[in-house]
Amino acid sequence: MRKNAVNKKLRELPGGVCAPEGFQANGVACGISREAGRKDLALVAADRRCPAACVFSVNSTQSVTAKVSKKHLKNGIARAVLINSGTANIFLPNGEWIAEKVCRVLAKHSSIEVNETLLASTGSVGGTLTLEPFERGIPQLAKGLSHSEEGSLAAAQAIMTVDKEPKQAAFEFDLGDFPCKIGVIYKGTARVCPNMATVLAVITTDVNVSSKMLQKALVAAVKDTFNMICIDGVSSPNDTVSILANGKAGNYQIFCEDSEYEKFVNALREVLREVCQRIVKDGSEGSPLLVCKVSGAKSKQLARALAKTMVCSSALKAMLLQGNVGVTDLIYLINSVMEEVNYGRTRISVQTDAYTCVLFDSGRTFALSEERAKDLCAHEEIGLLVELQEGNFAARALGLLCR
Repeated sequence: MRKNAVNKKLRELPGGVCAPEGFQANGVACGISREAGRKDLALVAADRRCPAACVFSVNSTQSVTAKVSKKHLKNGIARAVLINSGTANIFLPNGEWIAEKVCRVLAKHSSIEVNETLLASTGSVGGTLTLEPFERGIPQLAKGLSHSEEGSLAAAQAIMTVDKEPKQAAFEFDLGDFPCKIGVIYKGTARVCPNMATVLAVITTDVNVSSKMLQKALVAAVKDTFNMICIDGVSSPNDTVSILANGKAGNYQIFCEDSEYEKFVNALREVLREVCQRIVKDGSEGSPLLVCKVSGAKSKQLARALAKTMVCSSALKAMLLQGNVGVTDLIYLINSVMEEVNYGRTRISVQTDAYTCVLFDSGRTFALSEERAKDLCAHEEIGLLVELQEGNFAARALGLLCR
């Protein structure tokens, strides 16, 4: 039998978070949302206790649900993720009490223990939140858990806020002789451009991986994906990404940072990269997607910082919208991140689905033709490529050119 290896080509599947064997999901309307009849409470659950991990908002203020989830996740084991929409559990005087009580209500109506439940919350800030809707909705929620795609869809519907439609996906990849799956429901949109709604994701996988390595893998994947989205430069205190891994794929357990771990991280990263692309595109309402790719950096941190700086620059976005791409301004942006740059080896290009135009190469500048400049924002996606040729590290960041 072969040691774990990965087929880099992900294969998309139906099923959402229920695609990996051993996971159930459901979503119900319990009255938290102001919109009557709208699903506002979701549950994703594993059939058994399993390794789990979470990454929370980079905002200095984090939601109450993050605080409770961290406490429940101390041993790296969980069984369920419970999410409410409609009113966010943040800045509420009774928020922590409600969060703890909700877990107790779920435990009463299921076999899921209190400390096996992770939480997330999204919706309007500054409203009121009581325990009564949860007490009404959780029995129905737990009873209706399903291993089907319909269960995943119901959960995806229940975490929506300003999203145009429910978001779910599932992918298959190979680790050696073992086909493995990753499923996800998620929410987040740039529909309120230039602002970004709260981003939530619940991920399930049948990969056999230890709790410690699962947390490391999630942190690494999120750093290259969710943390590289820049719409308004601000993250919501409620941003949460959770993952449950039940090990049912049967692969050799990933328990250290070896080549097998890297293969799993790469697969998870590719899934989340696709999710982030879909989030940014959702509701963009004709605004081009801006993708900055930095390659050849001396460190991963430097590559990330430069790519994020590019897509967050309001000055750069204004130039691209006007079709006036100033090479000098691009160089100034690079210099704001990197103290020393070998411009004799640096290349900067702008790219669309139809063409690639070099703007700067080895100290020489090249003007973007008037025709190409006018045509630039007619494309759905504009790529900005920065090739430094100083190292082996790369990064990719996403943003929107809001008209």
